[in-house]
Amino acid sequence: MAAAYPGAPPAQPVAPAAARGSGARWLAVGLVVVVVLAAAIGTYLVTRPSGLASETPNQIVQAAMRAVNNASGFEASATGNFGNGVTAFDFKVHGTDLDGTVTLNGNVVDLDLIGGDVYFKAPAAFWTAEGLSAAAAAQLADQWVEEPAGSSAASDFSGLSSLTDVSSTLENHGALAAGGTGNVDGQAVVFVKDTTDGGTLAVATSGPAYPLQLSQTKGSGTGVLTYSNWNAVPVFTLPPSPITVPSS
Repeated sequence: MAAAYPGAPPAQPVAPAAARGSGARWLAVGLVVVVVLAAAIGTYLVTRPSGLASETPNQIVQAAMRAVNNASGFEASATGNFGNGVTAFDFKVHGTDLDGTVTLNGNVVDLDLIGGDVYFKAPAAFWTAEGLSAAAAAQLADQWVEEPAGSSAASDFSGLSSLTDVSSTLENHGALAAGGTGNVDGQAVVFVKDTTDGGTLAVATSGPAYPLQLSQTKGSGTGVLTYSNWNAVPVFTLPPSPITVPSS
């Protein structure tokens, strides 16, 4: 990963690669930083149809998409094997911005995407893995680094929003089948199974038809993704005193 100028931090940290293909469409959570955040902004809630659990799997997914497309924000977290060393992430989303962490090769990296600018903070081990000397890595360790909007690194990092692109994830499925009802974190849900790709979606049956959990058991990316805090994520503030990398 080349530096933007002599002595500058690397302009493009390694980003996680997307777990797509091989039937992993329903849990498109691998990270090569692809796809644009599609957590649509709305000013009102879309309530579920009456008797959601008795509707067809396709109707349930459509209801979930309508609810997602009118939510102002939410939280998405996951654990599993998503490729390129990614084993977990936890992102809060508000509109087109996100704030959270991703675990990459055992290193927890803080990441903010705010107004198109990218901010990240990583431990020394992350930087040495990227080829920096121990001395340079020590200087950057646990310091916020900014990649301005328009830079190639910012463009790449913005693809991390694919992890929270719930609408696209719900749209991209195989054959659907009913999976019965149950509970996720104490909330009543109806399950929809993707018999093509091995995914299972849990949708709330009270209040708006929000997706609460998505599991993937087949394909190159496997794991469990949990959605929570719908319409309860505040606007984010900028990280303090970031080191700015010139746009490239």
